[in-house]
Amino acid sequence: KIIMFTSTTSGEGKTFIASNLAVSTALMGKKVLLVGMDIRRPRLAEMFKFDPKAEGLTSYLAADEKDVAMLDRLILHTDIADGFDILPAGIVPPNPAELLSAVNVERAMEYLSSKYDYIILDTAPVGLVSDSLIISRVADVAVYVVRLGYTGKYDLAFFNSLVNDGKLENVSVVVNCDDVAKKKSYGYSGYANRYVGYGYTSEGNHK
Repeated sequence: KIIMFTSTTSGEGKTFIASNLAVSTALMGKKVLLVGMDIRRPRLAEMFKFDPKAEGLTSYLAADEKDVAMLDRLILHTDIADGFDILPAGIVPPNPAELLSAVNVERAMEYLSSKYDYIILDTAPVGLVSDSLIISRVADVAVYVVRLGYTGKYDLAFFNSLVNDGKLENVSVVVNCDDVAKKKSYGYSGYANRYVGYGYTSEGNHK
């Protein structure tokens, strides 16, 4: 019921695929909530053209009171498909890991699960910070997005280590590719540059 999307780094298409799955599922008649849980570098505002400065999930996570009804005021209803709503990440906080470790996350998921058929979580790249590993405790399924011709072999080894160490459970892999015929091989070209400027290097766990 709660499906989280992550990847190793930026540019692999996790937000795009998570968003399309949410819309497609809503078009099948299900009630779907897409939640922005990449609270360091939110992308849903850009993708769905709403105010990037609007309040969102972080306002609830930072609230002193455990008022789950606050979530109803933060959820944005869309006209893209009946039953498709978005809970944006909201204002970027100074303490993201602390907020995501709080019990408010469990309370939010429990409350939202009673209102929606599916909750899709767009989380941070797991190769850059530990946020997604923290969030995985509330997810039923994790979807790891790799991109053909972009994701390096080292990234796949890193992913395997997460699974083998039990840090990610119930994992599926989505291979993202715009044109299979053009993607001949996996390489390391530009590998290091993909980790620069994302805003995650201070807490990166990918060596």
